[in-house]
Amino acid sequence: MARSAVNRISKYSAKLVGDVVKNRIDAQRDSMIEQVTNKFTEYANYDIQIKEVCDADGTATSIQMPFYYAYGRKVAKIVNTHGVGAIATAEAQGQMNIWVERGLTDTVLVSIANLFGVTVTTA
Repeated sequence: MARSAVNRISKYSAKLVGDVVKNRIDAQRDSMIEQVTNKFTEYANYDIQIKEVCDADGTATSIQMPFYYAYGRKVAKIVNTHGVGAIATAEAQGQMNIWVERGLTDTVLVSIANLFGVTVTTA
């Protein structure tokens, strides 16, 4: 039997009671902070590595740096979603082609992808 809209609305309304939401968040707060701390540390390490790659190449300007970081974050997301394999390589290659068209240096983008274990090629 399908639930009526009235029942759905009343259940949803009960979930949004301030004390209920607060209790859920309070119960999971420590775990949430631990998870986000680990991820933020990981992302900060990625940013440091990307900066080192860009500095070693010497072609990236300060204006371009946020875009290299964006490519690195995108590759990290691809690897987290698909692992390291054919799909991740194809996705990272597509993203690299987009960023090359936007004016970034392909050799730097290849090096950034290599940081995450993905092998892409220049055109």
